[in-house]
Amino acid sequence: MSTPVEPLRLLLLADAPEWAALLRECLAPMGDGAVLISAPNWDSVSRLFDDDQSAVLLTTPNLQPGPGRCSLPCVLLLEQEPLVSPLGVSDWLIRDALGTDTLRRCLRHVRERGVLENTLQRLAEQDPLTGIANRQGFQTLLAARLAENEGRGLALGHLDLDNFRHANDALGHQAGDR
Repeated sequence: MSTPVEPLRLLLLADAPEWAALLRECLAPMGDGAVLISAPNWDSVSRLFDDDQSAVLLTTPNLQPGPGRCSLPCVLLLEQEPLVSPLGVSDWLIRDALGTDTLRRCLRHVRERGVLENTLQRLAEQDPLTGIANRQGFQTLLAARLAENEGRGLALGHLDLDNFRHANDALGHQAGDR
């Protein structure tokens, strides 16, 4: 039996009701693959969507959350093509050029970019063989745990294998990894 796929949740932040109508029209041929949810602003729904891996934020520039306030991939909804690429967004859509194929391409691009960014982040913070945090990953985890404990501290264990390099030199790195 196959596992049901959760639909992509699209959070719309736009003052003009035309954006909602246009997006619903473009999403109709996609069936149940995406759900459009409208909200008045990011603050009213941030707790519902924070760290949601299956959501994308579609927003007009005036309602776009400030830097660092939203972890969702963001697609900017614009009236005309920008002269320079907008900062802090994964992609943008132009109202007059918006259609089902354009929206589908944009959402695919945003999802693929998100997967790539997550992979790069994981590779930067973890040993690829063991999956254990490397120095950078350790610093990130330590900062997060300290923040969770509001700076009160935490217990930390450290294991150091003296002269392990000799095992790698004698047996080879594959044996040492095992």
